[in-house]
Amino acid sequence: MKENKLTIFINKPVKEVFEYSLESDNVPKWIDSIKKEIPIERPVKLGTKLKNIGVNNNIWNEYEMIDFQPPKTFTLKRLNGDYFVKYTCTEKGDGTEFEYFEWAENELDGLMEMEALEKLKKLIEEQ
Repeated sequence: MKENKLTIFINKPVKEVFEYSLESDNVPKWIDSIKKEIPIERPVKLGTKLKNIGVNNNIWNEYEMIDFQPPKTFTLKRLNGDYFVKYTCTEKGDGTEFEYFEWAENELDGLMEMEALEKLKKLIEEQ
């Protein structure tokens, strides 16, 4: 199994961090490789399907919400592959430890970089 785990402290409450990272309209603001993300249904819940399109191609990737425990964690599985990503928000003092964990059974291409989490932190803290 290939995996990549990144964590960052965000000086905002867990609920705010969770809701911001869950909102599809916000994803392209902090993940540069994603041009657009849309949920197929709202409100987002366990079993919800989402799709996104990358900036370097015109291919839509579809995901399913396979774990959903607001305001703590959610996990997405890519429907056409073995890629998973889990977002976890843990209370730390007056702020939140945000963890981005991605893994795949085979290849793990285009790994998330710390730069994206730093961008997320800035966006949330400046709200």
